Amino acid sequence: MGDSNNINTIILGVGNILLGDEGIGIHIIKKLKEEKLPRSILLIDGSTAGFRLLPIFETYKNCRFIIIDALKISYDSCHNINFNTRNTENKKNIPVKGGIYIIPLNDLYDIIDSGHRDRDFISFHQTELIDVLKLFRLTHNMKIDGFLIGVNIGDNNKSVKPITFSMELSDVIEKKIPEIIKLIKKYI
Repeated sequence: MGDSNNINTIILGVGNILLGDEGIGIHIIKKLKEEKLPRSILLIDGSTAGFRLLPIFETYKNCRFIIIDALKISYDSCHNINFNTRNTENKKNIPVKGGIYIIPLNDLYDIIDSGHRDRDFISFHQTELIDVLKLFRLTHNMKIDGFLIGVNIGDNNKSVKPITFSMELSDVIEKKIPEIIKLIKKYI
């Protein structure tokens, strides 16, 4: 990890690269490593680290975080949870596969406190990002600043699909990479 005194923004990609689209956060970090970014930016591949992210939040608690992760937002969960997002895909805010959501981390804390923890809403990791943020807040009496760039990998199909292992992104999600990188650069 870099010297925390010289870092002001952490770009943290999380996800399971073995589960196709679920690894979008890791694919974005790999692409960003090819870009010329300011020295004050630190790229971290958080993969499925779960609670092992706590030392990163501790070390860089005064930095702004941009977290990239896959989301599974169904039509039902989108309407059951009231959060302020900007869905770049459509103005009606109907969740579609490949929809990109910019969610202030404060809004995630509101979801934590709301009791509306719809399992189809946030992440597929063994320990969800929302759980790690909650534990950090409880143990440090502070919230992490920043936002989540979430890419909806759900397709609103109610049928249960078997888990398929792949290190490749679907065409729909792969085509979103330039837009996601553009958004990240806008916020750094």
